[in-house]
Amino acid sequence: MMQMGKRLAAKLTAHTRAVGIAFAVLVSALTFLWNVTSGPLGNLNDIGGWDNRLIFLAESAAAQLLLLGIAAWCFKGPCARLLLRQGLLAAAFVIGLFAINQKTFAYQQQIQPIVRAMDAGGLGAAAVNKSGCSAALLTLIFALTRGPVYDMYPVKLFSIFCFEALCLLTVKEAERKGMNGARADALLLLTLILPQGFLSAACAAQMEVAAVLLLALALTTERKDWRSAVCMGAACALSGVCLLFLPWAIVRRERAGREPFGMNAHKKARLYALIAVGVMLLCQMPAALAGMGPAEALGSPFAALLGAPVYASGSPNLTALFPRSAMEEMPEFFLLRRVPQLDPEMLASPFYTQEHFLALMRGLALAGLAVYAGGSAWAGKKTEGLRLWLAVAVLALWSAPGSTMALWLSVDCLCLLAALSEPELRLPACILLFATAAGCCYPVTEEILVRPALTSGLVLLAEMSLLGLIPAPRSQHAHLPL
Repeated sequence: MMQMGKRLAAKLTAHTRAVGIAFAVLVSALTFLWNVTSGPLGNLNDIGGWDNRLIFLAESAAAQLLLLGIAAWCFKGPCARLLLRQGLLAAAFVIGLFAINQKTFAYQQQIQPIVRAMDAGGLGAAAVNKSGCSAALLTLIFALTRGPVYDMYPVKLFSIFCFEALCLLTVKEAERKGMNGARADALLLLTLILPQGFLSAACAAQMEVAAVLLLALALTTERKDWRSAVCMGAACALSGVCLLFLPWAIVRRERAGREPFGMNAHKKARLYALIAVGVMLLCQMPAALAGMGPAEALGSPFAALLGAPVYASGSPNLTALFPRSAMEEMPEFFLLRRVPQLDPEMLASPFYTQEHFLALMRGLALAGLAVYAGGSAWAGKKTEGLRLWLAVAVLALWSAPGSTMALWLSVDCLCLLAALSEPELRLPACILLFATAAGCCYPVTEEILVRPALTSGLVLLAEMSLLGLIPAPRSQHAHLPL
C-alpha cells in the first residue's frame, strides 16, 4: 500500500499542471452548485429572475475557473503547494462574492451615475457626467454593463478577478526573484487579505484595478518587447496616472543586467514609447466614435494628472491634505451631519466651497507633477532595486490628484514583497501599509479610522525614508538570501 501511495504521489507530481486544472474545474463546479442552493450568491438583489441569476452564476464560475486555471498553468513546483495556492485563491474569491451585494457610497457616487447615463443615452452620454474616468475606462464599463444582469454584479465580479490576478502576479514575480515556497505562499495570503483589495474590488468596485493589473504585467515581462508595450499602453488608457510609470518602463534594464532592448537601445526605446502611446490613444477611439468629442476622448487619460477626482476616494495622497467642502465627499464627516454650519442649498461652507477646492487643485496638480519629477530624479540616482520601485510608486500615487484606492494596491503589494524579502525596507513598508489600511473606508457608511491628512503625512514620512532623507536602521542580516 505504501508503495502504491508513493507511485500515485509521483504520478501526481509529474502531472502537476493537469491536477491543478482538474482541481480548478472541480472547485468551480462545486462553487456554482453551492451558489444555486445558497452560498454567497444565494440572495442577489435586483438580479431580475432566475434566468439572469443563472447567467451571473455561470459568469462567476467561469471567472473562478479562469483564475485557478492560470494559477495551475503558470505554476512550477510540487503538487501540494499548487493545491494550497488554488485553495487560497478560491477562498478569497468566495469571500469577495459575499460582499457583492454591498452598495457602498463610493460606488453610488462614482460608478452608478455613469451607468445610468449610459442607460439613457449610450456611451457618448457618459462624458456629460464629468466622472473623471478616461474614455477607455468608460468603454470598459459600458461593455460590462450591457448584458441582462444588473450592472453592479458584473462590474464587481470583474474587479474581484483583476484584484486576485494582481495578487497571483505579485507572487509569480517574487518567485522569479528567488523567494522560496513558504514565503511565496505567505505573500499570496497577505495580498489576498489586503483591506484595500476588499474595498476596491468587492465593495467599491473601483475599475482602476484593471489598470494596475495591466501595469504590473507590463513591468514584469521578462523582455520589453511589443507585449509589454501593449500592456503599458492599455494601462495608461484606463488610468492616466499610469503615464507616470511610462518613462521608467522605457529605461528599465533587462534581466541579468542587460541594457534595455540590447543593441540599438535608444531606437527600440522610442519604438516602445510609440507603441504604448499609440495603444493608449487607440483605446479611446470607441468612445469617440460612439458620440464623445474626439478631443475630449483623446485627452481623457491626461485628466487624471491635471484634474482633481470627482469623489474623495480616501487615498492618502496630496489631495487628501486639503479637505473638500461638500459634506458628502468627506468620509471622515459622513455621519456627522453638521447642517447648521453648512449652506442649506449647497451643503457647503460659505467661506470654503467646492469651487475653491477645485481651483486649489489646479495649482496642486502641477505642483504634484513637479514633486514627482524631482523625487524620481533623486530616487534614480540614490536608490536601486526594490527600494527604487517602491519609492517611485509611492511618489507617483501620492503626488497625482487622480490616484485612487485601486491604484494604491500596487504600493501595498510592493510593501508586502519588501517586508518579506528586504529587512532594510520593513519599517517604511509597514508605515505605508498602516497608512493605506487606516485610510480604508468602512464599506457601508464610508467611515475611516484615521483622517486622510494624517495618513498622508505618514506616507510622506515613509517616502522620505525610502529616498534616504531620513536615515533608517540597517540590519546585519540585510543581505541574506531569500
